[in-house]
Amino acid sequence: DFSVQNASVVKEFSVNVTSDSLVITFTPSENSFAFLNAIEVVSVPDQLITDDASTGSVGLTSQALETSWRVNMGGPTVSFENDTLWRTWVPDQSFLVNENLAKEFSNIAAVNYDVGSALATKDIAPQTVYGTLTEMKSAGDPNSNFNVSWEFTVDPGFQYLVRFHFCNVVSKSLNQLYFNVYLDSWIVAPNLDLSELAVPYYMDYVTTSAAVSNKLRISIGPSSLNNAYPNAILNGLEIMKLNNSAGSLSGANSLVPSSNSSSKGNVGVIVGASVGSFIAVVLAAILFVLCRRRKRLADQGHSK
Repeated sequence: DFSVQNASVVKEFSVNVTSDSLVITFTPSENSFAFLNAIEVVSVPDQLITDDASTGSVGLTSQALETSWRVNMGGPTVSFENDTLWRTWVPDQSFLVNENLAKEFSNIAAVNYDVGSALATKDIAPQTVYGTLTEMKSAGDPNSNFNVSWEFTVDPGFQYLVRFHFCNVVSKSLNQLYFNVYLDSWIVAPNLDLSELAVPYYMDYVTTSAAVSNKLRISIGPSSLNNAYPNAILNGLEIMKLNNSAGSLSGANSLVPSSNSSSKGNVGVIVGASVGSFIAVVLAAILFVLCRRRKRLADQGHSK
């Protein structure tokens, strides 16, 4: 039941293709039609989506995913020209719950992709994402105790894969930055220590149950460790919807129509194609007659 208003819409899906062909089918609802302006099929590394999310293996590689949000914290829009996999990252300002508690920081040149480790690569996220961040606006107050939060609209009834992107380009030395990461009211990463400076890192978390609300809140806040200076950062975020038990990304009711409605749709397509072909033939015949008549008149004029 997908529909488009007076605006462009881009839908992005991720599927694990295990054969040498990919079949994409568009099935219109009854008394409607399906259309597509453009389609892109991009091959991505197998390591982009793996089964080892923080909540344990949930068979991610065997599921279809739809990208709900892809956000660059603390920086501008990152267009597809600046992403190795043609992705677009939008700024985070419009998602902040309280902008007065957050501030932006940028140090793109400091980002160091550690090729020899199992951390993030440029295919996971570009340097312009890892080099910018949103952090606590603590203003040097050692007693700061608040969270920076973002809120995103999602479809209820689905589980979500949430990918957090981190890169500590703000600290001058190690052991200065410990913080908590929250998904709604749950702490998904307590006392997070990024261990290395300026090295990109990402963390996957799959919600343990289907969302019951149409809002998903992401928060970062100071650690409970007494020796930690109160600060928290987030460089980027991706939220991807997982298909439900019916194998759908649009809800249990958005399944392929029954054979009867499909037959009616096929009849409509056949009739429409036949009528269109007939009209095309008639127009061609009329054009042919007009051309022949014009040529005959021209010949008569020359004979005179």
